[in-house]
Amino acid sequence: MVSAAEAEPAVSVTDLLDDGARAVIADGLSGYNYAKVGYRDHRPLAVVVSDPDTGATIGGLFGRTSFGLLFVERFFLPENVRGSGLGSRVIAQAEEEARRRGCTRAALFTLTFQAPGFYLKHGYDIAARLDCDPPGATRMLMTKKL
Repeated sequence: MVSAAEAEPAVSVTDLLDDGARAVIADGLSGYNYAKVGYRDHRPLAVVVSDPDTGATIGGLFGRTSFGLLFVERFFLPENVRGSGLGSRVIAQAEEEARRRGCTRAALFTLTFQAPGFYLKHGYDIAARLDCDPPGATRMLMTKKL
């Protein structure tokens, strides 16, 4: 007979991660990293774009900084403001804040049908390419020295 101490942990897949489980995972990794490097510097970063009349958020960028890296998780602007220079202002503000926080590099993922040209224009290089769906699409890891 197997004792409770010898039982295998249960493993499950979900698309609904509760706050408690998220905290266990995030705090566990943070504690491990702290034990290895001796400091914690993970901070969220966002640049929010608001409608001038209503103040409602219409787009922007969010990500995080840690260990000298800005990682852009999401960046969206609606079609009607693209090409106006607004996107350039948003990415520049995120990079400037990352520099203030001591970051020396930035990284993000984009797809071939999203904005690789925009990022190339702003000094990003393609570090890796990964074929993905839909067929013919490629996900790119792009990086930039800040």
